Amino acid sequence: MDFLFVTVIAPVITGCIVAWFTYRLNQRNK
Repeated sequence: MDFLFVTVIAPVITGCIVAWFTYRLNQRNK
């Protein structure tokens, strides 16, 4: 159950971090 939880949540957290990082870079360039 824990493995399934990690497998489902990990990509979501990673996606949020990548999206936030990209957002910060876009804001900085402007």
